[in-house]
Amino acid sequence: MTEEFGWDHAIQDIPETGLQVERAASPEEREGIARALDLLACSSLTARYTLSPRGEGHFRLTGTLKALIEQSCVVTLEPLTSEIAESFSVDYWPETEIPAPSGGVVDVHDEPDLEPIVAGRIKVGRVIFESLANAIDLFPRKPGVTFEAPQSPPDQGGASKSDGPFAALAKVKGKR
Repeated sequence: MTEEFGWDHAIQDIPETGLQVERAASPEEREGIARALDLLACSSLTARYTLSPRGEGHFRLTGTLKALIEQSCVVTLEPLTSEIAESFSVDYWPETEIPAPSGGVVDVHDEPDLEPIVAGRIKVGRVIFESLANAIDLFPRKPGVTFEAPQSPPDQGGASKSDGPFAALAKVKGKR
């Protein structure tokens, strides 16, 4: 998806006072987002962010995104529109300076979010895309709609042995 959403900045274009950007996704980028995230549509996506130098070739990205997306309700399958508002903050370091995880195990709560600066460019689009993806409700449901499991026939008192998940095993056991 980052190829379709390739918002990036050359580090030499970022002034010492920082770079403030407001950017809206194009119709083609929004279509790519909807396809990549299995959405019915992404009607809008706007990001406001600041890239600030932190010294020694390190940079800090902080910002917010707002999006209007359309998904299918998991119960009724009707279209459901959602507004997403999310903030993000990431440090960028030259890729050769990013430390390897100690002991091969990373505790995501103890490690700062570090992204590599590759070929002198800071890829902001990937962070914005991932922030949007993480903010989307995986099981969207229209307000007031609940899932009702089908009722079993009352004379059986629930699923019979022949309908259960171990029914095939019970048949095999009975043949011995």
